[in-house]
Amino acid sequence: MTQYSVLVANKPLQEIDCSGITEVTVRELKKLYPITETTVEQPWHSMDDDVRILHAADESAFGRLNIFEWHHPPYDLDEYNKKEYVYGVEGNWNSQFVMDLYNYLTRHIKQEQSAELIRFWAGDGYRPLVERHLSLKAVELHHLESVKDEDYIRIIFD
Repeated sequence: MTQYSVLVANKPLQEIDCSGITEVTVRELKKLYPITETTVEQPWHSMDDDVRILHAADESAFGRLNIFEWHHPPYDLDEYNKKEYVYGVEGNWNSQFVMDLYNYLTRHIKQEQSAELIRFWAGDGYRPLVERHLSLKAVELHHLESVKDEDYIRIIFD
């Protein structure tokens, strides 16, 4: 079983990546981190210079907010969603993630998009979602902080 967080909408949403994770070549990485006699051996040291790899300045990037159009979401989502546009929401729901999500919602989501945030477990069979309505004009950090403790929830943004 895997828990997913998903934004769905009737109109396209803006994608956002707060992680700072980028795809770079090994050549570019060697310029960022020159290899010397004292450098601790890393797997990418022996790779071809044209190989592309993911790079993050530090490991905290892996928990930051990433919202991306999801072309092949988990099949279980069909039990909870009939909207055309589906976006994966990745991150670790810490305080920085919640702040980034709050900023995203208040700056980029419009009422006419009929957006909803859904959290559910895939592979666990159908479970009813707790439904909450939240005005985009009234959304506050504590509303989003409480979502991280929910297993099956739908937030409808009015």
